[in-house]
Amino acid sequence: MKKTQVAFQMSTERLAERGKLYFWTFTFAEKLDIKETRRRWNYLLTLMRRRWPNLCGLRVYELHKSHGLHVHLLTDSYLDVNAARSMAHKAGWGRIHVKRIPASKAGYLGKYLSKERPPCFQGWRLWAAFGKDWVPSKVKDIEVRNSFTRAYHHLKEKLEWDHDLNFFRRIDFVRNAIDFQILSGENQRMRGKPSELRLALLADGASVIY
Repeated sequence: MKKTQVAFQMSTERLAERGKLYFWTFTFAEKLDIKETRRRWNYLLTLMRRRWPNLCGLRVYELHKSHGLHVHLLTDSYLDVNAARSMAHKAGWGRIHVKRIPASKAGYLGKYLSKERPPCFQGWRLWAAFGKDWVPSKVKDIEVRNSFTRAYHHLKEKLEWDHDLNFFRRIDFVRNAIDFQILSGENQRMRGKPSELRLALLADGASVIY
């Protein structure tokens, strides 16, 4: 699971502690430019927060190949649907769908964060939190610990990497270092079969970097 998914999941749990959860979907009848969709969403959220100053929630972008950008929303309180629909119409949106969901289902939105990030989302946050009086989890606060990260931090200390320049080259270096140790030891004895060490590293998430 990616760090952003973990942070989102923890945030949904914190939001659920505030009250009942409502799951909203905002869509268009036609496919619009993503930047324009994003602009309209920001305007709609501004209108909603003016109407409901204490509103708290989480927003997730979902990109459809044929239908463009959808916005999914989790809110911690009931909102008048007719008022929300009127504001959405003013902001240029189309269809609205809302339903109450149990806290156990709130993490469902995290599935959209597991997909490969489309190039058009480069530099954008796929999800975001809003509202006062609550503290959502942040991706930067999530720390991943597995065999790979332990090897990375060990080499970082030994080789005195004091900043994050050439980060991806360092990732490749750590991968190669691990593979070298495996191939020079276990794989020689196993005659090319996956070693127990390599299987353990893979099972521990060593092949994935978040």
